[in-house]
Parts: sequence; C-alpha cells; structure tokens
Amino acid sequence: MIYDKNTPKTLEQGDILRNIPKITPNQINFDQIKDYWKNTFQSKMLPIKGTFQVKPILSNGVILSQSCDIRPGFSILFAELTDIPENKLSSSLKKRIRNIKKIIRDDTRIHYFPPDNEIELFKEPKLLDFKSLFFIPFEFFQDNIHNFFIGRLQNNALKVLIEKISRFFTRLAYEDVMFLSRDEISQYLNELTEEERIIAENTIKEFNK
Repeated sequence: MIYDKNTPKTLEQGDILRNIPKITPNQINFDQIKDYWKNTFQSKMLPIKGTFQVKPILSNGVILSQSCDIRPGFSILFAELTDIPENKLSSSLKKRIRNIKKIIRDDTRIHYFPPDNEIELFKEPKLLDFKSLFFIPFEFFQDNIHNFFIGRLQNNALKVLIEKISRFFTRLAYEDVMFLSRDEISQYLNELTEEERIIAENTIKEFNK
C-alpha cells in the first residue's frame, strides 16, 4: 500500500499524524475580541494586552509544509483528514472507482487516502480537506513524534499529494469567464468540476447584475 508505518526520527511533507490540537479562526469568539479592541482604541494606555481562551480540537492531519521548512522556530502547516460523506462514493464498484479517480485527478479542494487494514485510522478511506488548514509549532513534536505518527506516504503517492497541494494553492479565480461569449461560456462550464462550476456561475451572476 501507499503508507510506510515505520516511525521516523524527523517529520517530512506528507506525514500523517493523529490527535493533534487544531486551532482555527472559527474557534475564536470574534464578538468578544471586537468589543475588547473597541475599548483598547478608546484607552490612553495603548497597547492593552488581552487574554482569550480557545479550546483546541483533536484532529488527524497530513503535513503540507515542505520538508525543508520542518525545523525549529517554524510552524508546520497541516490539512485535516476527515471521514468520507456517505454520498461521496457509490456502492457500485464501477462508480466508486470512477468517483475516486475524479477526486484524485480533478477535485482541487480534497484528496483521497485509501483504506489500509493494518492502520486503525484507515480502516475506512479518508479525505484530506485542503479547506481545513491549521498550524502547529515544530517544537510540539520535537521529542515525541512516536505519540502522533501514523504513517508516511510512499514516494509516488507523495508526488501525487505535492501536485494536489500545488494545484490548490495556485488555483486561479474564475473572473476570466467574463471575457467569454455565451457559446464559449457553455463549453467552459462543461469542462469544470462541480465545485469549480459553482464558482464560475456565481462570477457570471455577479457580472450580469
């Protein structure tokens, strides 16, 4: 399979870790912060420091940071591993294979991780969600990698992941659709994935107001 389960001495891009503390902006009470900053701006004692409590969510994730950036003083970028929605893969084997290939080849927002009976987390396949990103300081893992490590992607599988990372972070906005004629737009939309088509259609609506 595509996973190397031997715990390494150092982490690399594509490594899969479990039970890591995820903190993202949507876990923060911004109404509380907004009120705090209003009071701060009205104070003559600028700057006023504030303390806010955020409870981390335990998550499973895959390292997106380049291996050369995984070192002391740096934070490691993760994307979250999630369960696959029931309607994402068909029960029909033929359709299931087609859907898996579509995720791997066409979908810029997610990536597919196959099952592996020897790894508890992968008793069922997983999706890597590029929309759910978070950072963890390198020092958090420095002396206890074995507590978090699940597996490392084999070389060819890592190459595919790197390509997906590149496609996600270099994704262009679809404002270019406004330069196309009606016939060209129709053809253009047919060539997009469902998610990309929704973005393009919203762009068209925006420019046709």
